[in-house]
Amino acid sequence: MSLLSHLQAAVDVSGPVLIILLAGMFFKRIKLVDAHFVSIGNKLVFNIALPCLLFLSTASGPIGENFNLSLIGFGAIATIVSVVCVWLLAYITIEKSKVGVFTQCAFRGNMGIIGLALCVNAFGEQIIAKAAVYLAFLTVLYNLIAVLILSDSKSGISGIFKNLAKNPLIIAILLGGFWSQLGLSIPVVMESSLGYVAQLTLPLALICIGASLDWHSFKANHQQAAFATALKLLVLPGLAVIVAIQLGFDSESLGILFLMMATPTAAAAYIMSKQMTPHGNLAAEIITLSTALSPFTITFGLVLLSYYKYI
Repeated sequence: MSLLSHLQAAVDVSGPVLIILLAGMFFKRIKLVDAHFVSIGNKLVFNIALPCLLFLSTASGPIGENFNLSLIGFGAIATIVSVVCVWLLAYITIEKSKVGVFTQCAFRGNMGIIGLALCVNAFGEQIIAKAAVYLAFLTVLYNLIAVLILSDSKSGISGIFKNLAKNPLIIAILLGGFWSQLGLSIPVVMESSLGYVAQLTLPLALICIGASLDWHSFKANHQQAAFATALKLLVLPGLAVIVAIQLGFDSESLGILFLMMATPTAAAAYIMSKQMTPHGNLAAEIITLSTALSPFTITFGLVLLSYYKYI
């Protein structure tokens, strides 16, 4: 298989994500969508469509088949090690008040939307359940770490646990796992109805992400934003994948790990940074730059992994 063939295979995975992101930017430019549409669309995806998708994925098969302890454990350890290293690096290179925001944006990826979309494109819809279980555990860890590094939070750890208990994604995965454990089949009417809503998830979410990108804010912290983006898209996922290869992860687990860790910074990083620090603009710039560049860095990573027959 030639290098060009590997490139084509990688573009087949990342290309659709880039095209829908660009479509969202175009729709905003021609005023087909606006900030209000993006706000409502994001709420619809987060509270309804994505939970439906995750519930159906986890409820439709045995939960034990989708629980990969080695993958989840490695992802958690890699995240914690990454956070410690990035925090120390940021502490000695940038102003102290920005360390927490910088660190959060460098490790917190958009797994729920872009990561899931990439996994589906790469491995098909049968991968959703396994990726969803990974997503559930890492989402909890991401939120706990975010509070610890943004230490001036008024709500504290207890507030984050309350938010997690109300998180629609966590609730959907837990309900799906419970349904699976009961061994119940999903009624056809219920499966079809939830399925229609679930199909909104990826295209609507990607359109909203594309429409929300704002290059006008990319000015005050461009050097720090570029540094954090390089860590998020290249350094951290690259090192994690190298270690995972040495540990002998199978191609599917390695693919999930790479695609989840190589995602751009999640919008939630901006929300928490804005609420808990005076440096929300830094988070917005990192999100914008990482989202714009991620299709290219992910394609490059997929080409390498495919060329050397790791995935």
